[in-house]
Amino acid sequence: MQLFQRRRWVDPHRLVEGHAAFVRQLAWIDAHTGMEMAGWRLSDSERPGAILATTTYDDYNWFLAEKDYLQTLPDYSPVNDAAAALTIGEDTFERWNTLEDLPPEWRLKGAFWQVTAPNGTECLGEDVTQWANVEGAVNCTTWLLSHDGSPSKTPDSRIERWEQIH
Repeated sequence: MQLFQRRRWVDPHRLVEGHAAFVRQLAWIDAHTGMEMAGWRLSDSERPGAILATTTYDDYNWFLAEKDYLQTLPDYSPVNDAAAALTIGEDTFERWNTLEDLPPEWRLKGAFWQVTAPNGTECLGEDVTQWANVEGAVNCTTWLLSHDGSPSKTPDSRIERWEQIH
């Protein structure tokens, strides 16, 4: 299974309308493709406006075909432009391969911790899935932990707690 993540930053002065536009964009994508996008907001206050779109799939070629199809839909551009107008900075993309067998219906739920660290780092926690980087965070591994508890800080790690908004 692969996990795709698109990271964006809503203008901190326009959070309410930015989050709403992001949710509308993901709902539109869900209604017109098979991607089943989920939307998240970073729940710590150090980086207000950080948002994340995720989807999981088994076939990367299928994902690319869905993405290409989405780009051909004439009504998508206004939806995308409305969300993009409320963001700042550059979007970043990360793609991860699971290192364990997960059931096909596996999805992130409600809230989760994501710990990303250089390869070879260990992550402690319960209800953890480990993922190897395919694109984006080069030479890193990421762990997704349930929303219960908090992970231990390790050197050079990025620790984020995400709450679902779509």
